[in-house]
Amino acid sequence: MVVKLQVFKKSSPNSKVTLFLTKRDYVDHVSHVDPIEGVLVFDPSCVQERNVYVQIALSFRFGREDDESMGYNFTKTMYLHTTQLYPPVKEFVPSEIQRNLISKLGNFAFPFLLDFPKLSSPSYVMQQGWEDEGSLMGVEFEVMGYIGATEHDMPKRSTARLLIRRLQECPKALYEAPVPRGSITKSFLTTAGNVSIEASLSKPVYEPEEDIPVKIAIRNDTNRDIKRLKMKVVQLSEVPMFSDRQTRDKTIIKYDDPINLAPGACTTRGVTLMCCVPSRTARGKVFLQGGLRADCDDVIAPTTILNPEVDKNDVFGVYVSYVVRVKASLGTLRGDCILDIPFVLAVPQEH
Repeated sequence: MVVKLQVFKKSSPNSKVTLFLTKRDYVDHVSHVDPIEGVLVFDPSCVQERNVYVQIALSFRFGREDDESMGYNFTKTMYLHTTQLYPPVKEFVPSEIQRNLISKLGNFAFPFLLDFPKLSSPSYVMQQGWEDEGSLMGVEFEVMGYIGATEHDMPKRSTARLLIRRLQECPKALYEAPVPRGSITKSFLTTAGNVSIEASLSKPVYEPEEDIPVKIAIRNDTNRDIKRLKMKVVQLSEVPMFSDRQTRDKTIIKYDDPINLAPGACTTRGVTLMCCVPSRTARGKVFLQGGLRADCDDVIAPTTILNPEVDKNDVFGVYVSYVVRVKASLGTLRGDCILDIPFVLAVPQEH
């Protein structure tokens, strides 16, 4: 039986360095992330007194490229892991696929293994709007093989670069977590009494385009009618690395019901929502799972699930979460009673 394995290849502009990777998608299993396995081939006549390195870097774009002016760049780059391949500094036992590649590529083919740090976020990118040009806000990972005097010396002509993705997987334990539910009772300055809301979902984890049934119970103990019941799925995103970080909340889908609930009355509702990629607007508003090609299908960004050892405030990149937001409105200038029910959005990943 013949087993075929796909290998990804990228050469430097001067063709003196060539990078081979066994895959470009690496799954974050929360407890660990798939290691980056590959082989680097170089022309020994180009090395001279220099060294050969392989490196993984994270690029975080925190603004639109078309908004950049006067040389200011909205990108921060973090070099996560660097290994010197030549001259060799330590013994390395190659895997079977690396041994097969080395046997075909010759004596100056060196295997390597790189690890993602726990503090980096998954690959996310903001949805492209029809007025957007250039790169948008998001997180990208890149593997680089290069010849340089030091690990910080990366000549463009002798550097091979290949984009990869870090994809978020939802652990099985979260599927068995308690059903999300919540309640709130709120009083108002201009109205006597209070409004109570109870809401629950059917399970803790949902997938994109899967129905999200929501059960709501509302009691009106004020002397005013509750005019409307509004519900929506909201994507929350924040950048923990900024000291003045703010949480962006963007609506994925919404529901509006003019219930006109009288004072002293109560009611129950069952509403089905869905979390999917919204229609494109003039400007991108929600985060998607990062893609390797411009023509790949859009997938809504999964919930960021951190390793228990990692503090959210230390994450380098974007932190994404989701809630179902229930709002009972007494009308203009009267006030609203708002309840958020968090849930996990999981995108199935191929291994």
